[in-house]
Amino acid sequence: MILLREHNVTQTAHTNRLANETSPYLLQHAHNPVDWYPWGPEAFEAARSQDKPIFLSVGYSTCYWCHVMERESFENEAVAREMNQRFINIKVDREERPDVDQLYMTAVQVLTQQGGWPMSVFLLPDLRPFYGGTYFPPADAYGRPGFVTLLRAIDDAYRNRRADVNRSAEQLLNILRQLAEPPPASQRITINWEQIDELVRRSTADYDPVHGGFGGAPRFPRQTLLEMLLTYLRLRPVDLDPQSQIANRKAQILSMVRHTLDAMANGGIRDHLGGGFHRYSTDAQWLVPHFEIMLYDNAMLAWCYLEAYEQTEELRYARIARGILDFVLREMTSPQGAFYTAFDAEVDAREGGSYLWTAPQVQQALEDSFTPEQIAEFLHVYGLDRGPNFADPHHGTGRAESNVLYLPDGADRENDPIIVKMRQALYQARRKRKQPLLDTKIITSWNALMIRALAYAGQVLQEQQYLHAAERAARFLVKHHMTEEGALYRTSRDGLAKYEAFLDDYAFLCQAMLALHDAGGDENWRDQARALAKGMQYRFADEDRGGFYFTSCDAKDLIVRQKVATDSPLPSGNAVAAMVALELGDRDTAARTLSVFAQQLLQQVEAMSSMLEAAMLYVDQHGELTVEPTADAHSRRPISPHQLAERVVTVATSWRSPTELELRLQILPPFHINSNAPAGGMIPTEVRVPDAQIEAIDYPPGQTWAGQTSIVVRFRQPATQVLRVVLRYQACDESACLPDVARVFEISPP
Repeated sequence: MILLREHNVTQTAHTNRLANETSPYLLQHAHNPVDWYPWGPEAFEAARSQDKPIFLSVGYSTCYWCHVMERESFENEAVAREMNQRFINIKVDREERPDVDQLYMTAVQVLTQQGGWPMSVFLLPDLRPFYGGTYFPPADAYGRPGFVTLLRAIDDAYRNRRADVNRSAEQLLNILRQLAEPPPASQRITINWEQIDELVRRSTADYDPVHGGFGGAPRFPRQTLLEMLLTYLRLRPVDLDPQSQIANRKAQILSMVRHTLDAMANGGIRDHLGGGFHRYSTDAQWLVPHFEIMLYDNAMLAWCYLEAYEQTEELRYARIARGILDFVLREMTSPQGAFYTAFDAEVDAREGGSYLWTAPQVQQALEDSFTPEQIAEFLHVYGLDRGPNFADPHHGTGRAESNVLYLPDGADRENDPIIVKMRQALYQARRKRKQPLLDTKIITSWNALMIRALAYAGQVLQEQQYLHAAERAARFLVKHHMTEEGALYRTSRDGLAKYEAFLDDYAFLCQAMLALHDAGGDENWRDQARALAKGMQYRFADEDRGGFYFTSCDAKDLIVRQKVATDSPLPSGNAVAAMVALELGDRDTAARTLSVFAQQLLQQVEAMSSMLEAAMLYVDQHGELTVEPTADAHSRRPISPHQLAERVVTVATSWRSPTELELRLQILPPFHINSNAPAGGMIPTEVRVPDAQIEAIDYPPGQTWAGQTSIVVRFRQPATQVLRVVLRYQACDESACLPDVARVFEISPP
C-alpha cells in the first residue's frame, strides 16, 4: 500500500501555511510558491486588512484536473507571483469542507451554468463571490483568456470598478439565499403510490436498453437511483392491481436494474483483479473508467449488489459484493479499523497507470505458473485478444496501446478455478508496480456508508466477519469522531479529528447504527442512533419550516446556510434524515421533511432518488401524505441550470405517416444543442422509444443544431398504444454548457 506522499521540506524552496494541515490534498500544495491559506479567520482577516480579493481554489486529492492546474499554475513561480501580489489565496479540500464546496459551487453554476473541479472562485473580503469557473489553463489560447490574464482582469475590476463588483456580488448573494431554500408547494400535492409510480417512471426515462445504466457518457453508476429502484421493487404492493400493470412495470424495472448491475460488473469500471469499482466510465459501454476509486462509491455499490442478491438469489451478485468489501478491508482500511477515502486516478501523472495491461505483460506475469493454453484463455476471457482498448487521454499518440480488463462475453468463465488463480497471480504482479496514491483521511459520513454496507452483508450473507468489521469501524467513530457531548467531527487523519460535522455525517451514521442493530450487532446501536438523531435535530433542523440545514446552527464562516435535498452522488442528508426518523418512529419529522421538499421532488425527481426512496418508505408505513400550498409559493425564484436546460428546447410532434413520427425542435437563442454525432467529448442528442420497435431515426446533419430542426423516428409497424418518447440533449452557448436533460413525451397513436 502506498500512502499519499509527504513532501520533504529540506528539498523544497517554499513552504506555506498548508504544511500545518492534515488533509492530504492540502499537503500536496504545502510547497507551492503560492502563499496559500487554509479556509479560516486568518485568511479572512488578511483579505480585509490588505484590501485584497480572495482567490478560492477547491479540489480533492484524487482529482486529475486539480493535479493538472497545480502543475501548470500553482507550481509556476511567475503565476504564483501574480497570485500572491493581487489576492489572498485559499485552498480547500472539498471532502473536508463540503459546505464551502457546495455553496460556492452553486455560485459557479449560477454564473457559468456548469461546474466541476478544480473550482476557482473569486470572493470579496466579506466572502461574497463575484466571479468563478473551474479549470483555467495558464496561458491565453484559442481566443480565451488564460489564468494569468484572468487574474489581472479580476484585480483591475476590484481596484477600478469596485461599485460594479459589489453590485454583482450582492445580486449573486441574493440568488444564493433564494436557492438555499426549497420552493414551497404551489398547489396541493399528494404523495401516494400512484404519484410515486409516475416519479419512478420519470427517473428511469434515460435508461439505456443497449448498454445498461442511466444517462449517457460519461456514465456514472447512479447508486442512489439503483437503491431507490430496488426499494421500489421491495415495497410497491401489487395486490390491488387487477390488470397487473404494476407487476409488469416492476418486472421491467427489475430487468433495468439487473442489466445495469451486470453491465457494470462485466465492464472496465470494475477492477477485475482487486474487486472494487472505479468512479465512472468515460464511455457509454462501461469499458474505459476514470480510474479514481472512492470509498462512498464502493460502499453504495456493495449495498446495491447485496440487495439485488437478496431479491433475486443471483449468486454472482453476492460474489461481486464480497469482492468490493474484501477489497476495502484489504486496501482501504486503517490499522484501527476505519476506512480511508480514495485512491488517485493516476500514477506519475499517467491516468490508470497501475491498472493497464498489454497481452505480453500478462503473458510474462503468468508464464511461470500456467500453460500457454491457459494464458490464451485468460487473454480471451478478459478481452486482450481483441486488441488494445485504452488510449491515454492526456499523453501519447491518441491511439489505443494498452488494455483495461473487462468481460466482453459476459461472466460465464469468470469463476473457472484456473481463471480465478490467474486473476490472483496477476493481482500479485500488479502489487509490485508503483501504486496510485491513497488519501488516508477518515470521513465520518463515508465511513458510515461502508459500515451500513458491511452490516447488511453480515445480515444477508450470514458472514460474521463483515459485521465485526462494521462494528469495529463504528466504535472507532464513536471513540475518535464524537465529543463527550455527542457532537461529531467531520474528519480525522493521523489521530487528529477536526471540523464540525455536517448533516450527512449525522444522518448517515444514524442510519449505519440502525443497520448494525438490524444485523444483530453486539452493542445497543439503536439507542446510540436515537441519541445521535436527537443531536442532529438540535443542530440542523429548521423548526419553523421543516427539513434540515446542511451546516450546524453553530457554523459561523459561511454567508448562506443551505437546505439541500438533491443527491450528489451521495444520498441527500435530508432524505437519509427522513429515513432515520421513520425507522425511529418519528413520523412527524419525516412528514415535515418530505413536505418541505415535495414541490422540488415533483420538479426535479431525476436528481432526488434518495428523497423518493424516503417517500416510498413513508407511504409504505403511514399511507399517503398531503402537502398544502403555502402563501409564498408564487414568489419569484431564480431557475436552476436544469430548469433552464428544459426551457431551451420546445418540442412539437406530429405523425407524418402511420409509421413516421416527427419531432420539431425550436431551440432558444443564443443556445444550440449538440447533434447526434457531436465533436469529441460532447453529449449527443438522442431519441429513444423504449416500448416500440424502431426501424431508423433520421437526425439532421452537422455537429450542432440551432434555431429550428426536426428529427424523424421510423417505426417498423404502426403504434397501437401511447408511446413514451425520450429526448435527451445538452444545450450550450458560446461560453458554457447546461446540464444534459432527458425529457419524456407521451404520444398518442396515429
